[in-house]
Amino acid sequence: MCRLVTFAGSCTRCGESYTWHELTQELSCLEAKNNDCFGSCSSGVEEAEHALDQECDGCEGEDEGVADVEGGEGEDKRKVLVNNV
Repeated sequence: MCRLVTFAGSCTRCGESYTWHELTQELSCLEAKNNDCFGSCSSGVEEAEHALDQECDGCEGEDEGVADVEGGEGEDKRKVLVNNV
């Protein structure tokens, strides 16, 4: 029997429900491998869904650049530290 493993949950920031398609796995059994096609076995496909909560791509991208706005450019920080030594 082939197995289809999916990961679904919600975003830890916005709470939207998602299925993380990039983590989905198609695990072929020996019969399906011999037929060169996932799910082509006589037993069919067993679907297994695992819970996974993490930030969605939209929320993850919102934080990018925040440190630069609050603290200035990284090079400027290094110059100040060197001058203070």
